[in-house]
Amino acid sequence: MVMQKMRQFTKEFLIFVVVAFVGTIIFDWGMDITGIRRRPDVMGEVNGERIMADKYYEALRNQIELRRQQGDDELTDQELSMLEDQVWESLVQEILLRQEIEKRGITASDSEVVAVIKYNPPDILRSNESFLTDGKFDYQKYLAALRDPRNDWRPVEEYVRTIIPFQKLQDEITASVVVTPEEVRWEYIKRNQKAKVKYIFFDADKISDDRVVLEEQEIQKYYEEHKEEYREPEKRVIRYAFFPLVPSAADSQAIWNDAMDLLKRARSGEDFASLAEMYSEDPGSRDKGGDLGFFGRGTMVKPFEDAAFQAKAGEIVGPVQTSYGLHIIKVEEKKRENGEWKVRARHILLKYQPSTQTVDEVRTRATLFAMDAIEFGIEEAAKRDSVELQETPPFTRGGFIPGIGFSRDLTEFVFSGEKGDIREQPFETDRGFVVAMIADIQKEHIKPLEDVQTMIRNILLRIKKKEIAGQLCAEARQKMTLPEDFEKVAAQDSLEIKETTYFTRNDFIPGVGREPSFVGAAFSLEPNQISNPVEGTRGYFLIKLLDKTKIDEADFEQQK
Repeated sequence: MVMQKMRQFTKEFLIFVVVAFVGTIIFDWGMDITGIRRRPDVMGEVNGERIMADKYYEALRNQIELRRQQGDDELTDQELSMLEDQVWESLVQEILLRQEIEKRGITASDSEVVAVIKYNPPDILRSNESFLTDGKFDYQKYLAALRDPRNDWRPVEEYVRTIIPFQKLQDEITASVVVTPEEVRWEYIKRNQKAKVKYIFFDADKISDDRVVLEEQEIQKYYEEHKEEYREPEKRVIRYAFFPLVPSAADSQAIWNDAMDLLKRARSGEDFASLAEMYSEDPGSRDKGGDLGFFGRGTMVKPFEDAAFQAKAGEIVGPVQTSYGLHIIKVEEKKRENGEWKVRARHILLKYQPSTQTVDEVRTRATLFAMDAIEFGIEEAAKRDSVELQETPPFTRGGFIPGIGFSRDLTEFVFSGEKGDIREQPFETDRGFVVAMIADIQKEHIKPLEDVQTMIRNILLRIKKKEIAGQLCAEARQKMTLPEDFEKVAAQDSLEIKETTYFTRNDFIPGVGREPSFVGAAFSLEPNQISNPVEGTRGYFLIKLLDKTKIDEADFEQQK
């Protein structure tokens, strides 16, 4: 039925699209109907690089929108003027930094991008609601999202690949900073002076719940005083159908044919580096003529590695299929270094990607489904078209949509629409097309007491147990007048004494961990002196210094 309607209205549909596109040029791009812009194309120039009007005004709009989201609905003329200056200066600064990065040849390798995403995610991800538990970044939840094949992380990869060179530049500049002799001496002391102590730990976790008196009104009071900590941002849920972009058999064969053609051209004498620059889809090596440098075994994926190490120097082999696509490989050199063979190679990568025809077919199918969903409802449309529906958990406006990944357009639609809304056009992602219905809207609210009561009870229990631990620690300290009282009181009160090995201010102390207060107190004591109660993360310490080494001035002069 829908297919008949589409055929019937194809001509009118195309006319509408063309008119809508022209309207976009006029109103969004700042042109009049003759194609002349209402603003100048070039706003300025920095070291020969132009700042275009489109980029400037887009950045300004983003900043204004950000202010509005923060509650500044109306900017005064003075505030707008200041914001314009800030946006301009940030664009100039970005160009200067980028030019310096290019001048120094600073880049981001694939392994660095992976390492940052996996082990040191940027703040924009750490603060995303989807990865928080009780308001804190939950690394396990983040890892689960990383491993979910439905999530598209390529926008994150591009973002991280952009910021790494800026961080490297900052590190290089920081490395050139001059430090004072006092700072050098203090650093030497932190690394080399050592202490050894005995300590008694009053562990709050070992205080029995029976010793804690906790009234219901205390829970109510804590809730009232910390209500903002339990504020839940607006969340929404979508039901959606996903139409994946998968290369067809014809697409895969076409890519294989292209690879065979490139192999033939390379073997017939065409410059391999030029072919790589023109055809390779590996962004990390394409601009270097496909040059991967020297690498040993275990560096590359196995099919690639096997082909490269089996080939002779000067030989061109392929196509080699890996999870990345098809590779044409030219082995440039081989050498033996520290008993290990290494290969220097170039490659041309062709990725298995759907053709334009395949993309159009998938887009058409998704569009027809969207029209059915609007006409009959998404559930009925799914039954009619044999399409599987999925539903997200509630998510915030942060940009990450569970199961889909990052999609700005879809996020904007979801958080600007009403429950039940479906857009006529599917949303396009790198992995496919999405037809989504807003299934639920959870308005911003503060969690009711009954939802957080158990959490608050546990917080107050920990606080009170720690207070009791502090009292026990103080009582024990009052009994200690002489150095030997440390052991006597411990024996009388059945307190366990533990002894450390020698440690520096920078060390992780077994049984203690990294407790700055413990370390500071230990190094402030003289031998046989007993500390006052020292508050730690999980309880209180009494510390008795056994020994503290002196600074070796001759060694310092040699190392400073």
